[in-house]
Amino acid sequence: MTDKLNWFLKPTGKIVAAVIFGLIILAIAFAILNSSAMVHSQPDTPLPNTRTVTDMAGRQVTIPNQVHRIAVVPIPWASVIYTVDGSGKNIVGMNPSAKQILNKSMLKTLAPEFSTVSTDFTNAGFTVNLEELLKLKPDLVIQWDYMDGEIKKIEGAGIPVVTIKYGTQQKLEDGITLMGEILGKEVQAKKVIAYHHDTINEISGKTSSINDEKRPTVFFLRDGQLKTAGNQTYNNYLFEITGAKNVARDIPGEWVNVNMEQVIAWNPDIIYISNFCDIQPKDLYNNTIKGQDWSAINAVKNKRVYKSPVGIYRWDTPQVEAPLMMKWLAQIQHPDLFTYSMNDEIKTFYKEIFNYEISDGEISKILQK
Repeated sequence: MTDKLNWFLKPTGKIVAAVIFGLIILAIAFAILNSSAMVHSQPDTPLPNTRTVTDMAGRQVTIPNQVHRIAVVPIPWASVIYTVDGSGKNIVGMNPSAKQILNKSMLKTLAPEFSTVSTDFTNAGFTVNLEELLKLKPDLVIQWDYMDGEIKKIEGAGIPVVTIKYGTQQKLEDGITLMGEILGKEVQAKKVIAYHHDTINEISGKTSSINDEKRPTVFFLRDGQLKTAGNQTYNNYLFEITGAKNVARDIPGEWVNVNMEQVIAWNPDIIYISNFCDIQPKDLYNNTIKGQDWSAINAVKNKRVYKSPVGIYRWDTPQVEAPLMMKWLAQIQHPDLFTYSMNDEIKTFYKEIFNYEISDGEISKILQK
């Protein structure tokens, strides 16, 4: 009986094994054919809709491939983005302080679209109203690198944040380069930076050999509280490049408050007034500022008080028109050494950087003549 059963199972087992093997072969063939069909039905692999950039704090930030809606928290950077992009159409939000100076600036003429840009999402302290920000539906927010809590808040709402740093020529250039990368306008960014380098080399090539005693002393008046530029400000750098001595150059830090007695002791040869305040040279000449006596200071007695210009933005900050600020300062401080026409310098810059033929009347407004 056992022999008969073994005789029966042997061929049966072979048949079953053959069937199983055949099914395996069919499954493999089907998988290969199906895979081939899928490849032929999708010949082009779709590109990802995002990319990664490294911001100025060294953070890896994932942003859309095409950035069309940017909310800008730092004050000067809407004008920087305009310069790199050639338009303000991609900016949906800007700082109220930047909007405030718009009516006095050339940006209103060059990019009238800025007149409708929202300012409700942020304030002078660079904090963000998340509800108002979300209304703007931004692809990207530009924020200062030190605003950690704000950065986390915005990113927590699902909006990418690119940070920038403030304060030096190198940081300004790094920020311009970053905006070029974000906007796909690397060529324009390099052009702007090259203009800066050419101007710095031109001016410092002449001022570097000026003896210390021939460098005029200058005081930068930021506001009515006598806030001035310490040795870590961009303004201090500008004065050094253009052959002057900042009277507050030995005070560490950025913006510092001083008193009238200190200003009188310094007795600067030249005073520059910021465009962050409404004070005008005539206010010092006429001694009309309550609680301050400017009458004994050389800069006032010799009528050498100047209001900082406003181009597409305030010139007395790190901004794209810094080459023009340098040339303006250099000519005031060393008129015999720098004999160019500021009108011609401004016309050249506006044509090359903004592709705009600026008029003499518009230049007079910039220089507040």
